Amino acid sequence: MSLRVLLVTSRVTFVPENYNQLVCGLASTPHVVGCVVIDNREWKMVLQGLALLLTGAAPRMGLQLLTNFFGDLMKHKRQAYEGSGKLFLVVKDLNAAAVQSVLLRERIDLIVNARTRTIFKKQLLETPRLGCINIHHGLLPNQRGLMCDFWSHLENTSTGFSIHQMTPKLDDGNILSVVEVPSDKTDYMKSIYEGSKLEVQATKEVIADIASSGTIAGFKNEKTEQTIYRKNPGIVDFFKLKFKGVKI
Repeated sequence: MSLRVLLVTSRVTFVPENYNQLVCGLASTPHVVGCVVIDNREWKMVLQGLALLLTGAAPRMGLQLLTNFFGDLMKHKRQAYEGSGKLFLVVKDLNAAAVQSVLLRERIDLIVNARTRTIFKKQLLETPRLGCINIHHGLLPNQRGLMCDFWSHLENTSTGFSIHQMTPKLDDGNILSVVEVPSDKTDYMKSIYEGSKLEVQATKEVIADIASSGTIAGFKNEKTEQTIYRKNPGIVDFFKLKFKGVKI
């Protein structure tokens, strides 16, 4: 039985080129049969972007968020999937009954979650035959929570991402891949851009392994003495990073 994978992502991110490197990069992967984009646009994003830009705390990041919000970069994602004859769907609520129907109709075996902050409810986690995996932007098992790549730049620790099995618990589930992203810690936006390109190959490899084995394996995601749970940085944290000489 051929593995049928569905990619799920957000309409607006703060990643340069709005995360097209990963989303469009996976469109040609044989096992990926479609992409669902969560329309996460809210006016508070505009306020957040303006705050980062006008206060000078993170002008490049603020401008990128505004560009991704008002721009039409989603057309590239749509063209990548529909041009390959694959499913492309925009939804407001990933947990809605209509989405469940699509998963069942398309016989989805696996969901790959990429840069969404949606809580996957129990039914959603269990609908794909093999479950769901997540691209987490921190090095598991120690870097957990939100915007771990930001904190690694602020604290000058290793930067990277992990792909892990999703469970009802945040950043839990077996670890399938951990990739450190080379960074000199002087340019945060460049770092996440380069990381998004590395995510393409790592995700393809994980999908290929699952297709070959027919299961999600990996190794246990056990907390250690170095495990830290992160939260969203505030304006003061952005200024701290800026004053360290990091371009943001």
